[in-house]
Amino acid sequence: MARDSAFLSLFGESIMFTSEPTLAQRIEKLIAQTPIVDPHTHIRLDQPRAPDLASLLSYHWVQTELIAVGMDRADLSPALPSDERVRRMLPYLKRMRNTAMAWCLFRTFRDLYDFLDPELNESNYRDLIDQVAASASDPTWFDAVLKRCGIKTVVTSWGNKAQTPANDRPDFRFMLDAHYLFCPGVATDLEPYFVGRTTKAAYYDALTDLFSGERPDSAARLGRLLCDWLSATLVDRVRFTNTFIPIEQRFTPPDETAVNAILARAAQGKGPNDAEVDELVRFVTWTVLGWHHETRKAFQIAVGAEYFICDGKSIPRFQPNWTSEMVRAFHHFSGARFDLMMASEVLAQEVAVVVRQFPNVYASGYWWHSFFPPTIERIVSLRTQIAPMTKWSAFLCDAYYIEWTYGKLQVVKKAMARALANLVESSAYEEDELPSILRQVLHDTPRDLYDLA
Repeated sequence: MARDSAFLSLFGESIMFTSEPTLAQRIEKLIAQTPIVDPHTHIRLDQPRAPDLASLLSYHWVQTELIAVGMDRADLSPALPSDERVRRMLPYLKRMRNTAMAWCLFRTFRDLYDFLDPELNESNYRDLIDQVAASASDPTWFDAVLKRCGIKTVVTSWGNKAQTPANDRPDFRFMLDAHYLFCPGVATDLEPYFVGRTTKAAYYDALTDLFSGERPDSAARLGRLLCDWLSATLVDRVRFTNTFIPIEQRFTPPDETAVNAILARAAQGKGPNDAEVDELVRFVTWTVLGWHHETRKAFQIAVGAEYFICDGKSIPRFQPNWTSEMVRAFHHFSGARFDLMMASEVLAQEVAVVVRQFPNVYASGYWWHSFFPPTIERIVSLRTQIAPMTKWSAFLCDAYYIEWTYGKLQVVKKAMARALANLVESSAYEEDELPSILRQVLHDTPRDLYDLA
């Protein structure tokens, strides 16, 4: 790994500055010295390292920009040899070189692989391919990068648990990906419970799969089976439930009479139509939230994106009444702890105020379309001044490999440092107050919110 002296202070090593560090640089050092909990990743314990450069470059946030600047989707096909995929990406990487995602990517190249060139091109990409291949075969690599990040606990999807006992790790916890229960047809093919389920039409069959083939014929029976399944699933290191919902989705009470009629027909083999599936989804949603309320479990919600716009794209958006409608559900299920991961900053101030007022509502990180430095700065500034520090978490990476965890953490460090420096310079805080705030929002809040100790 590179040891560029300009960045030594970020990793708790001896400091070498050619001039007095700025306030923002000092805050970056404080962040680097703070233990971190990452409450949302998709890292597979059997393959936590990027297996090759093509996999590192194929992260969907990068693919979005490659396609936007003209790359053909077919050139990103996993069926192509990995070296050929990288070669085809080269001209398009140049076109997106100005973006925050490119900064994140090239900062990772430099810090982790000693790749100091400003561009990836035909003359140097094979050297980087070799570097990533070497790290992929190094059994100490994951621990070294995790230590460099300062991350003490990682949460990943339950479907990403180690199948090989030797790859299990005590510093990992798990979340149950329940997206398909809440938005079938948007969330698809989830492990380990919804593999192969990609349409709304499969919803009732997906439920019966959870119950060992039993076909519930009443709302009461379906509710009991769901609660029993949750009680058997969210145990030990599986600490909470995660879902994402499109902006059109609401947590609204079901019509139990209609649900009884739908289930009676479905149990006889008369599968529900789309409208009836929507009614079943409302019942399942209300039941799952009720279980979390009774058991006082945490429920992580990713929201703020409209899906499948113009050939499968997504854009950040909210409807004007989203907050007022959703907080009624949060209030109704007051025993559950709701953590909001927002893809849009449109409601950043509204969410911060909700977090400030509702004891069981929290906010975490900067998800998807909001993961950019100016947005992170604004959100950090708002939350720091509006919401108590025990009610929001400052980092989550949504990464599939540890290398992306590292790169995204560098983006957050810099954006957080600038936001907090501005607050100190405006006399909102003293510099010596920051270590306790950073410890709380980077470690203690997510640890306590999700019972990760």
